[in-house]
Amino acid sequence: MIRYPIYTEQTECRHCYKCVNRCPVKAICVQDGCTSILPKMCVFCGKCVMICPAKAKRARRDVEAVKDLLRSGKTVFASLAPSFPAEFYGCSAGQLIGALKRLGFHGVSETALGADFVSADVAAGLQAAAGGETQKLFLSSACPAAVLYIKRYAPAFVPYFNDRASPLLAHAALLRALYGKDTQVVFIGPCIAKKREADQLKEIAAALTFEELKGWFAEAGAAPENMPEAESADRRFEPRRAARGSFFPVDGGMLLSLKTYKGFSKTSNMTLSGLDTIAETLNRDTFVYGRLESPLFLELLACQGGCVNGPCITRDASAINRRAQLLRYAESAGAALDEKTAGIAIPLTGTLTAVELVKRRYSEAEIRSALAVIGKYSPHDELNCSICGYETCRAFARALLGKRAEKTMCATYMRDLAQRKANALIKAMPSGMVIVDKNCKVIECNRKFASLLGSEIEELYDIDPNLRGLSLHKTAGLGAYFQEAFAPGTQEGLDFQFRLEDKIFHLNIFVIEEGEILAGALEDITKPQIRRDKTVERAKKIINKNVQTVQKIAFLLGESAAEIESILLSIIESHAAEGKKQ
Repeated sequence: MIRYPIYTEQTECRHCYKCVNRCPVKAICVQDGCTSILPKMCVFCGKCVMICPAKAKRARRDVEAVKDLLRSGKTVFASLAPSFPAEFYGCSAGQLIGALKRLGFHGVSETALGADFVSADVAAGLQAAAGGETQKLFLSSACPAAVLYIKRYAPAFVPYFNDRASPLLAHAALLRALYGKDTQVVFIGPCIAKKREADQLKEIAAALTFEELKGWFAEAGAAPENMPEAESADRRFEPRRAARGSFFPVDGGMLLSLKTYKGFSKTSNMTLSGLDTIAETLNRDTFVYGRLESPLFLELLACQGGCVNGPCITRDASAINRRAQLLRYAESAGAALDEKTAGIAIPLTGTLTAVELVKRRYSEAEIRSALAVIGKYSPHDELNCSICGYETCRAFARALLGKRAEKTMCATYMRDLAQRKANALIKAMPSGMVIVDKNCKVIECNRKFASLLGSEIEELYDIDPNLRGLSLHKTAGLGAYFQEAFAPGTQEGLDFQFRLEDKIFHLNIFVIEEGEILAGALEDITKPQIRRDKTVERAKKIINKNVQTVQKIAFLLGESAAEIESILLSIIESHAAEGKKQ
């Protein structure tokens, strides 16, 4: 069974659709109200993991696999992401290295070393291309999520993409060149997409998140802050500390590293930070990359602000503090690698592969058919409220057609369904039912209510089936009873019995919204054949028949729909209690 980097703990999913709303590529499928990841669409940016309020979206745990690797006796190096100063700011680099070695790692090295090699190679390529006239746009990214996005969702830009090895892959090649081809490399950082990179590239044994590492430290009793602070030879990065590659975890960091090399200054450059920003910029019609007058280099980062805001970085410090910690450390690094290290020949080819995602095109007739399912029959009905998670109703319709969404995700559809269901329940009640506002004016009622009040009211009902706006103060004096129930603090139901002409009525009033909305059940108790037990039986039958839909509505829309069921149950209990008294 394939275990993808991100998965859903189904028992924890609360059907809130927040992940659908925030996923930049809508790689979420909804079935039976529960969401799951679509791996063939996902770029593993980890946004869903960060924002899931129920913590149902989770990153795969690989600690046990790494423990097995350490027990194998092989030489295992930890490739530590350059964002580590933002995560472990409470200890020194030496203390962190000591803690990692206590876990069993043979050595610890900075992934930023690979970034230094990549920067030098990219700068050389840009310098060579600067004199040419064929290419003016250059895209590059150290971020696997951004690489996947371009290859899957913006294939038109692939020819302009720097398809060199990632800093991690370059770093793994360096460690193998120095310590033997059988050296195993385990990446540790704030990125979930690196797990996908490790799954695909044989040079990377595994990828752990900072969150996993901290859990492992706690389990092993090897907290870095408790390690001795004394400097020693075994508490240094191997083979040496990185240079300007240490800036890579912040937006613009790659550009700072590239500016160390000659030729790059002749190229215009900018950073696109965040997948939404990348998508918006590259997809705009105004971005005509074929007409650039001078070379433009774009650095792409999937996380807003860079890796210091990655999905698995601890957020007990603000983003500003994390960035400051990183910059403080990076600024103390050298401007470039020494000639001996920089002269090591390593391959800088090989990168993540991904196939362009070909989206199925639906006809206008198919889209209109899907929209009709959720009660949208004209463009006027398309509110584009985005509550379902999709920007437009038409995008949601395409998701429905693709079996990635369910009609219950549409709030307006469910609201209308709730209203229709409430109407059906009220109209099917054997008693006369009425709902009134604080001015004792009718919001809704059933025919039974109208017929009990006489032929004139029943004729009005035939004209307006809800009698909306009818004042109960002017109708059989019912307003006085409801007015009493509107008194502050009234929460329980009130019972009234009164005579109207030659009939005796029983009125149960229930609070729907204190001080705002009441419901009343009116019954003619003059005739002995009107039996309460039959009223109770019929009400129960109606509720049992419709309870499943009511529960669905209540779950999605909150208390408003659940109150309907509560009111009806209260009516049953009231009738049953009255029956026992008699």
